[in-house]
Amino acid sequence: MARTGALFGIVGAILVGGASRLLPIGVQLWDKSLGDAAYATMIYFMVAFVRPGWRSLFVGGVALAICVAVECFQLTGLPLRLPRVLQIALGTTFAWHDLACYAVGAGSRRWRSCLAA
Repeated sequence: MARTGALFGIVGAILVGGASRLLPIGVQLWDKSLGDAAYATMIYFMVAFVRPGWRSLFVGGVALAICVAVECFQLTGLPLRLPRVLQIALGTTFAWHDLACYAVGAGSRRWRSCLAA
């Protein structure tokens, strides 16, 4: 993936995730799940930006591993002591639901193929 495509993917994921949080409509799939999947998609594109030559399946695996590590970090309680901006970026409360959303977001190569075209 070209770095330009990865940058567009990062911006797109931030916009979609931000919209799902800032414009709630009372539907769990939009208000919560979409933002979590977009977070993992953003991580996917960040990994693709740093390592543009990696195969998309490997990039997805690395992105998922990063998301799982961040989610498990929440179990330590340390994120609650971090500055607010890092709490927003990393989260503060572990949830199994988030892991499922991360798997969807990191595993979705649709974003990649749309941007690569």
